[in-house]
Amino acid sequence: MNIKVFIRNNKKEFINVCFRLRDTSFDLHYKSDIVINPVDWDEKTQYIKKPSGNIKDEQKKRLIDLTDKVDSRTKLIRDLFFAQPNPETLTSDWLVDAIDRTLHPEKYVIEVEKSQPETVLTYINYFVSNADKRKDKKTSRLLSPNTKKQYVTTEKHLINFAKHQGKTDYQFSEINEKFYTDFVDYLTLKEYTIKNKRGEEVNEIHRYTLNSVGKYIRALKVMIAGAKNAVADTSSFYVFNEDVDNVYLNETELMQLKDFDFSKDLHLDRVRDWFLLLAWTGSRWSDLDKIGKSDIKNNMVTYRQKKTNTAVTIPLHPVVNEILQKYNYNMPEAISNQKFNDYIKDACKLAKIDTLESFTRTVGGKLITETKPKYELISSHTCRRSFCTNMYLRGLDSLMIRSISGHKTEKSFLKYIKVSQQQHAEMMAEKWKEMYK
Repeated sequence: MNIKVFIRNNKKEFINVCFRLRDTSFDLHYKSDIVINPVDWDEKTQYIKKPSGNIKDEQKKRLIDLTDKVDSRTKLIRDLFFAQPNPETLTSDWLVDAIDRTLHPEKYVIEVEKSQPETVLTYINYFVSNADKRKDKKTSRLLSPNTKKQYVTTEKHLINFAKHQGKTDYQFSEINEKFYTDFVDYLTLKEYTIKNKRGEEVNEIHRYTLNSVGKYIRALKVMIAGAKNAVADTSSFYVFNEDVDNVYLNETELMQLKDFDFSKDLHLDRVRDWFLLLAWTGSRWSDLDKIGKSDIKNNMVTYRQKKTNTAVTIPLHPVVNEILQKYNYNMPEAISNQKFNDYIKDACKLAKIDTLESFTRTVGGKLITETKPKYELISSHTCRRSFCTNMYLRGLDSLMIRSISGHKTEKSFLKYIKVSQQQHAEMMAEKWKEMYK
């Protein structure tokens, strides 16, 4: 399967970007709503021109935005193709319709507001079933897969909660402070079993953390608010949230991971490289595929973050350059985030990143302190946290670090800084030495 991007230059000032999806058994065409000035098209590469150093900022931004739009549309076409189970339906008309339904779901919603179910669980099911058509109120973009997953999981908890109470459904008038208290107690004491962990049978019994309970309460509030039922009262629904002692990898540990020989475990070799790319750029997992494939100019990479749509420009650390050159600036397609989180623990264990770390959090309604080897606590989130913390410890201004990481507020940024009281005291002592020589 191949996707070609092209334009038909008819000497107009602006023309539409076209796409061609073809294989041995089909040849589909799609004229998009993305428009481009022919002067921004590179006839040699048959793609949008790469920004050069001598162009104006306005033109550079236009080229970056165009590239992001075309890349995003190409990814959408690929995703729709692989999600289509019936190859007989692969026609140009199908492609045009599938893209339009994804980009403009509101056009295909038929009388949804007039046919809302009147009971809580039937409405929640209706809400979840239509999650693919819903948009984020802040960004107007379709909901992310993670957000939809939270709604689905919350619905399952509500169904089981109803069974626990001997009910099959609730009236909206029952959504009140008592319902909230009972539901929180149910989630807090609920046990669940993890049967497998990284390919091994473990059968571990767990209870939900305070943050997990808060996550489900937040999802419930959003869903109930969507019903616009004045009888339901969620004013007392407090969303729990506590700071947890997350770990980061310091620069010594990052180099320890970099220098370990994974030649006998090539999948761990790639996982290690992906981890280091994120840990030295401050990027999110969702933007991993943009590093090396976006515009690199003057040893900097520029792209627009998927989660916030914020444009960032990141200087390339020597480790990042080394990894990109290793793959000839064409990183392998990333595995799932879940598999990555499993494998990076294995990689860090082999690299002996195993200092004992104690962390405290609320689980099952109780404050619990656990001690585990560091590799057990590492995930894709550790990368971004490591970048922010290491740069902070290097003495870089927080505003400078935020301009790279893309954090919009100081509050959200500070959650990623994992510096102990001892480290803060040592940093102040060093500053005093400079101040009072």
